[in-house]
Amino acid sequence: FGSSVSARPLGLLCLPTSASPSSLAWMAAPMELTVDLGPFPDDTNQGKILSGLRTLWEQGDFCDVQLIAAGQTFKAHASVLAAASGAFHDLLVRLGTERGAAALPQEYAPLTIQLDEVSHPESIQAMLECVYGPAPGSTASFSPSNEGMNRDILRLAQRFQMPQLEAKACHWLTLGLSTANVLERLAACEEFGLTSVREKILEQLTANPGALFVLANDPEVINVPIVLRDLLVRVLRLLGCPEDPNAVPKVQPGQGKRAKKAGA
Repeated sequence: FGSSVSARPLGLLCLPTSASPSSLAWMAAPMELTVDLGPFPDDTNQGKILSGLRTLWEQGDFCDVQLIAAGQTFKAHASVLAAASGAFHDLLVRLGTERGAAALPQEYAPLTIQLDEVSHPESIQAMLECVYGPAPGSTASFSPSNEGMNRDILRLAQRFQMPQLEAKACHWLTLGLSTANVLERLAACEEFGLTSVREKILEQLTANPGALFVLANDPEVINVPIVLRDLLVRVLRLLGCPEDPNAVPKVQPGQGKRAKKAGA
């Protein structure tokens, strides 16, 4: 116990005193070490971003935009609307810029989009359903309650450049089609420039003489003169009449009189 050991660095204890700098170079080079932590755990949230956003929307959490139509307010997320529609993106950027320039005290209040052209507020809900996607396990289909609501959906789809929503509204125009609603739906095609849908409906009409007879006796037909004109043109085509009016044979002077005399 009376003896003592002088302390010196551990590294020096392990190295011979005769080692040269060149012989120690291998120790200065980095060495790769491998650590295995096992497989990554399963990501339970993978693929759930869309469903998660929809849940936040349904619960009204973190919504920073409100859409107002016909006295009703619908909440949404600015980032989701901007990602779904370039027109929404531009509108929201403008609204945010105007708010910043005005230095409003309600800096964190939701941005407001007033939709005065919409008379059926349910159409706003239908648009947001399209933006956020269907709920998990939902079997609900696109089904406007009336013609007016579908028109509002078309109006929103074209304003905010949402082709998927417009396609759904166009498809609805072809469902449950009858002589009772065909004129109103053709008028909608005229209003929103739905040329392909209009042509398909007119094809069905011209292929059904009974339906044409019903429309000919409908007093509402005079309210859609363009549709009436197109129907007449199609009927004339079925009768074999040439489309070029210059191609119609002209009666030569005196030809009618000779025919009458011969008949007499």
